[in-house]
Amino acid sequence: MAFWRKLIAPLFCCIIFVVTFISLKNSWIVVRDITPGPEYGLLLFLLPGLLTGLIYRDSPIFSSFVGALISVPVCTALRMMFYPRVRPLVQEVAYATSAIFWCVLGAMLIQLLFTAYKQFRQHR
Repeated sequence: MAFWRKLIAPLFCCIIFVVTFISLKNSWIVVRDITPGPEYGLLLFLLPGLLTGLIYRDSPIFSSFVGALISVPVCTALRMMFYPRVRPLVQEVAYATSAIFWCVLGAMLIQLLFTAYKQFRQHR
């Protein structure tokens, strides 16, 4: 069972990452209306890390990092095939790197909450 959990957690993160990417690019989730400006939609990439951290508690940071790394080429391929190219490739790489950061930060947040809860229960 532990082996399957190690395999399923990054794949689950990858699927949620791609779904978040598609929903942002199709404007199913509208974060802002003004084109030049900050990318608040990147905060939605916390969700894959949060959910991966809840599923796989042994190593949520590594699982979310691997899942995000697996999904970046998939998202890039989807972007090149189906969406108009608005930004140069360097900006796309920066966007993907930032999305990976937010995904791993979500897993770190879950790990912090679990650790704080364990410490609270021990000292009580």
